[in-house]
Amino acid sequence: MRCFKKILLVLFYLSFFAFPAAAQNVLWQNNLVFYGDNTEFFEPFRLRETILGQQFESFLSAPTGVKTSLRGGLFADHRSALDAATNVLPILSFVYNTPGSEGVLGTLLPMERHGLLEPMEVTTLELTRPIEYGLQWIQKDGAGRADLFLNWQHLLTDSSREIFDYGGSARLVLDSGIALGAQIHSYHVGGAAYGGVVRNNFAGGAGLILESLMPLLGKSSLEVFGLGSNDTERPNYPGPINGSGLYAKGSFSPIDHWEVFGIAWVGKDFMSEEGDSNYNSYGYDGVYYKSDRHYEEAGIRYSTPVDDRVTFDFQIRSHWIEDAWAHSFRIAARAPFDIEIDVKKSNDHRRDAEGAEKNEKNP
Repeated sequence: MRCFKKILLVLFYLSFFAFPAAAQNVLWQNNLVFYGDNTEFFEPFRLRETILGQQFESFLSAPTGVKTSLRGGLFADHRSALDAATNVLPILSFVYNTPGSEGVLGTLLPMERHGLLEPMEVTTLELTRPIEYGLQWIQKDGAGRADLFLNWQHLLTDSSREIFDYGGSARLVLDSGIALGAQIHSYHVGGAAYGGVVRNNFAGGAGLILESLMPLLGKSSLEVFGLGSNDTERPNYPGPINGSGLYAKGSFSPIDHWEVFGIAWVGKDFMSEEGDSNYNSYGYDGVYYKSDRHYEEAGIRYSTPVDDRVTFDFQIRSHWIEDAWAHSFRIAARAPFDIEIDVKKSNDHRRDAEGAEKNEKNP
C-alpha cells in the first residue's frame, strides 16, 4: 500500500507540472510483468537459482517540444514471498528523438540486455535489472542498428567503490539476410578519490548474422561471433588476463509462435564479469579454473499474444557444461496498458472551473 501511494503521489506531481507545459497529449504508460526463472546448475561455473516475482512499471511521457520529452514515474519489483520487501525505484528521464534515433539521459529501459549475447550479459539480468541509470543512444536508421549505453550501478563513497558498466551492440546490414554484428561490454570498479585497487573487465568481438525464410523450417537465423576478454586487477585471479571464445547460435521457427534454438561455445581463458558464467573459465567459488572450455545449450521457446496486448512467453532449455547436464526454464506474462491524457481538454476544464469560481465571487 505504501508503494502504491508513492506511485500515485509522483504521478500526480508530474501530471500537475506537465499538463500546462505540454503542447501535445501526455501518455501514461504502464506495464505489469509476472515472471519465474529456474536454473538447475550443479557445476563449478554457475550456481542454481530461482527467481519468482512481479514487476510494475508506471510513468508519464510528456512531450516538451518537437524532438524532446520527459518521462517520470516509478518501478516496483516484488519477489514472491510473504516477507519479501518490495524494491521501488524512480523513473526520471530526458529523451531526445529523431526519426531514426533516440537518446536517453537518466533512467534507462533496456530491451533484451541492449542486444548483448549471453557471454556478455546473462539472461537473468532481464528480470533482476530491468531498469538502469545513465546514458543511452539507440540508432535504427536505414541499414544500421545500435544500442549504446552507460549504466551507473554504485556511487563512490569512503566505504565502497564506484561501479559502472558500459558498451552495447551494433548491426550493419550488408545485403538481404546478411549483416555484420559487433559487441562490447566493460565493467569497472574503482574511484581515485579514496585510493584502492581499480579493476576492469572487458569483453567484445564481431561476427556475421544470417537470416532467411526456409521451407519447413520457417524463419531461421545463424549468428557466429568471435569474442575476446581482458580482466585486470581481480584479487587472487588464477588465470591469464586475456581470453577468447567462439560463439554460434542457430534458430528456426517451423510453427507460428514456436522457436527452436541451439548454442555452441568454445572458449579459452574467457572471463566476463556480467556474462553467463557457464561461458567463463573461472568458477563461482573464486578458486576453480579451467582454461579450455566448451558449452552447449538447446531450447524451445513459445511466445504468443494472449489478448489484445498481453503476451505469454515460455522457455525450456538443456545445458551441457563440459561433461555435465543441467536444465532450466522461464515463464513470463507481460500486460502493458497505456492511457492517453488529453491535455487540451484537461486545461479547458480547468479554465472553465476557474472562470465559474470567479463568476461566483464577482456576480
